[in-house]
Amino acid sequence: MSARAVGSALAGIAVVALVVGAGLLNPVPTPPVGTDSLGPDSGELVSDYLDRARESLDAVEGSAWALASFAAPMTADDVIAATPGVRVSEVLFRVPLDRVQTPMVAIAVPDNNDAIRRAPGAAATRLAAMTGVDERQKRVAEVSSRLLSQGCACAIGAVVHGTAQELATLAGTPSIRALEALPEDGTPWRAAVRPLLPEYVDVVRVGPDDGPVP
Repeated sequence: MSARAVGSALAGIAVVALVVGAGLLNPVPTPPVGTDSLGPDSGELVSDYLDRARESLDAVEGSAWALASFAAPMTADDVIAATPGVRVSEVLFRVPLDRVQTPMVAIAVPDNNDAIRRAPGAAATRLAAMTGVDERQKRVAEVSSRLLSQGCACAIGAVVHGTAQELATLAGTPSIRALEALPEDGTPWRAAVRPLLPEYVDVVRVGPDDGPVP
């Protein structure tokens, strides 16, 4: 190999070393997690989640957003009665059908009771627009929409905001099965919410989907 070729090769190695070194000294920052999360994880023990939710409330200083999971599905008026003293910003609906997996719909609501009462209709409208990937899913969406429009007891949770004392009081009511607070630096409008469903008894696990759709 000629002297010129050797020099070019060494120069190329030096450039690569400089690029690698610059990368080590100035690494590309890992993008932050863009979504907060509230609710139990798949496969989590219900008892573990309940403990985790209680611990989150103990960490609240001042005020916080929180996910309330209801002990049983509620009507809109039930939601209003079950959440006194706190701001309800979102109501979560899921029509309970035996051995049928139905979609959850989250409806954001302004700070007034009339908005909560209108939320089932908004959920029904959204479900009516769903087509599904097969005839069964389409039928499930149609039935869910119809029952919601009739005012069924189908609210399974809500995103609320309150002071530490207000949240503690809410958590102690029989209608609230779990109340998990979002960390102080969390972003409520970007949080993924998964309420603790009433049918989750021991473990958080998706149930069967082999029942007839009415």
